[in-house]
Amino acid sequence: MTTWENAMGEQYWKKELAQIIDQHNERHAVRSKVIAYATRDARRQGLFRIFVLLQQLGFRTRPRNLSSRHIDALMAYWTAQPLPAGGQGTHRIAPQLAKPFSAAYIQQQLSFLRVYAQWIGKAGLVQGTAHYAKDPKLVARSYSATRDRSWEANGVDVDAMIARVSAIDRHVGTQLRLMMAFGLRRKEAVMFCPDAAEVPAYALPAGHRVGERYVSFLTIERGTKGGRLRYAAVRTPVQQYALDEARALVRSKHGHIGRPGLTLKQSLDLFSNVVRQVGLTRKQLGVTPHGLRHQFAGDLFFDIAQVKAPVQGGEPQVDADALKEAYRQVAEQLGHHRPQISNAYLGSPRGVSQQPLDQAHQEAP
Repeated sequence: MTTWENAMGEQYWKKELAQIIDQHNERHAVRSKVIAYATRDARRQGLFRIFVLLQQLGFRTRPRNLSSRHIDALMAYWTAQPLPAGGQGTHRIAPQLAKPFSAAYIQQQLSFLRVYAQWIGKAGLVQGTAHYAKDPKLVARSYSATRDRSWEANGVDVDAMIARVSAIDRHVGTQLRLMMAFGLRRKEAVMFCPDAAEVPAYALPAGHRVGERYVSFLTIERGTKGGRLRYAAVRTPVQQYALDEARALVRSKHGHIGRPGLTLKQSLDLFSNVVRQVGLTRKQLGVTPHGLRHQFAGDLFFDIAQVKAPVQGGEPQVDADALKEAYRQVAEQLGHHRPQISNAYLGSPRGVSQQPLDQAHQEAP
C-alpha cells in the first residue's frame, strides 16, 4: 500500500470514528443521563488512542468493523503477551511490550471499548478482563491500600506545607486546607461555596446514616462526581478553622473559593501549577494533594472506631459489625456509595469477610 493510500485510509477511519463519538458520547454507559465533559473527553481520547494502536498492530479495520480478534490483539498487547496466531495484520509497527500495562489502565481501556461496542450495535462483543488474560493477576485491580498515602505518614508537615502554598496563592492554600479537613477532591475544593454549607444534624434528610453523635455537617455537592450530594461531619476545631478561613476568603454571598475572575478550568490549572511549584508530587515529596483525602479517611476512621486503620498499623479489636459500619461511614463521607472503597484508603480489615460490604453495595439504591 502506498504512502498516499495509507494517508487516505487514516483520514477516512478517523473521520468515521469522530462521527460515531460525536453521535453517542454524551450518553452515560448505563443510566439515561448526560455525562460530564471530562468523561467525554477521556472516552474520545481513549478511543482514538485504541484505534491508532490497532493500526500500529497491523490492522486496517474501519471503526464499525471492530471485532473480537481486534479485542484479543489489544489485550495481548496491553498484557505484554504475543499476539494471537493469525490475529495481526501484515504491517505491524508497535513492538511487543517488555512489561504489561497496569490492571487499572487495561480495565479503563476495556470500559471504553465496551461502551463503544454498544454504540455500533455490538453489545456483548467485549468480555470481562479475566476472559482475555491467561494470568488473572495481570488484570486484577487491588482496591486495598498497602501503604499509607497521607501527608503525615510520608513526613510532610501539613500546616507548614499549606502555609507555603498560601504564600504563593491564598485561594489554593484554603482549598488544600478544606481537602485535609473534609476529604474534598480538587474540583470540589475549588468550587466550594462556604455560605450556608454547614447544616445542623437535625436538618439532614430522614434516614440518612452518618453517625448520630455529630452536631453539624458540611453539605458537599458542587464539583462532586455525578453531582451527588454528600455530608461530612464537622468534628474538630481544625475543621471549623478551615471553614472560617474559607468564609473569610469569600466576599460575595454564594461565592466560591476559586480565584475571582478565573474560569473553572483556569482555577483547576492554577491549583495544579501551584502545588507542583512547592513539590507536591509523588516524584518530589512522595505525596500528592489527593493524599489529604487519605489523611481525612484515617482521621475519621480513628474518630469512629477509636483505633488506627489497618494501613496505619492498627489492629482493630472491635466488633465486626461496628468495624464494617466505620468503613461504611468513611466511604460515605468521602463520596463513595460502595463501602469497600474505604479499603483503598484504610487497608483491609483483618479477619473480616468482605461479603457483607458487597451485599451492602448491592442493596443500596
